[in-house]
Amino acid sequence: MHHIHFYMEELFMKRSFEGKSVIVIGASGGLGSSFAKAFADKGARLLLVGRNEEKVKKTAEQITGDITTAVFDITDLQSIKELKNIVKRWSAHIDIVVNASGYDVRKSLAEHSYEEAKNTLDINLLGAILITKAFLPHMREQKGSTIVHIGGFADGRLAFPYYSVDAASRAGLFTFIEAVNRELELEGSQARVAFFSPSPADTEAERPFHPLWRKMGVSIMPVEKVAEDLLKTIEKKKTVRIMGGMSTILFAKLNSISPKLADAIMMKKYGKMLQQFFYRTEDGGQQKPSRHKRGYLRKIAVILIIASFILYGLAAVVPLLPLTLSQKAAAVPALIAIGEIVWWAGLAIAGREVAAKYKKYLNPCTWFSCKRKTI
Repeated sequence: MHHIHFYMEELFMKRSFEGKSVIVIGASGGLGSSFAKAFADKGARLLLVGRNEEKVKKTAEQITGDITTAVFDITDLQSIKELKNIVKRWSAHIDIVVNASGYDVRKSLAEHSYEEAKNTLDINLLGAILITKAFLPHMREQKGSTIVHIGGFADGRLAFPYYSVDAASRAGLFTFIEAVNRELELEGSQARVAFFSPSPADTEAERPFHPLWRKMGVSIMPVEKVAEDLLKTIEKKKTVRIMGGMSTILFAKLNSISPKLADAIMMKKYGKMLQQFFYRTEDGGQQKPSRHKRGYLRKIAVILIIASFILYGLAAVVPLLPLTLSQKAAAVPALIAIGEIVWWAGLAIAGREVAAKYKKYLNPCTWFSCKRKTI
């Protein structure tokens, strides 16, 4: 029975895409080429587009069917105009546009260069907006026509640390798509724009990050599986698809409802893993301790410093106690010595950062000025 259902689903999907005019932008990439092959297998006419002519043609050679190629730069307005002219000569109508281009930088914000931040926004956000603006007017009256933008894993709905600029670009794209779809609905258009967020895939670009995903308990998907999911998303007319299982979808929804709770869960479960994988010291060496560990050490340091003052206080009180002179003579130096050891131990743990922070509060000269400010 399962085999019959699978066969019928495949047959129906093939009929859904057979003869359709499909543009795949970013066709030379790992996911883009798998999307192109999946559409070709279902009988679609393809226009494969990418920045690297040699790679796009190589993708086309691996696919059988009605295939045309073109060179295109998503960040260049003139290139977009030229692509529009190519499309007019290629087909009288456009059924589907898949934007699989992307620029992915995963590192701390401090490590981002200006060029990396600009490229991320230009390709992931501005480029996607310009593509939508260029092709949507020719698709809006055509029933079932779709523009699909490909994001990263749960991008646009989750903001992983060390994905700051990338997450900003995807979140911007997600809300852009929401707004455009509302415009299309109000205007009675037949077209739609979709956001497709795939699971981490088995591509050359993603393989360096596979150890992290596995550590986080996230499955690595074959590119064929991701392509199959994309086609089902289009066939079912969905405007949002987040792969990764029910846990990812629920967490993405939780993040939109209660960011604070999602933040607490994310940092507890994933924060340290992401920090260990992406964060490096300035010389590229060992990672710094996690924020949670540093906070724990600071608490110990502060406790030791306070304890040293208590010991100093006891040393001042000992002469007033009903003790023999020899006992007082032994107790006072001992308390001062222990206080010194505890004090320096606290400073050593705290480091220069905490010592500098608390120095002004421990300096009597600042007490009165602080008091004056609060009056």
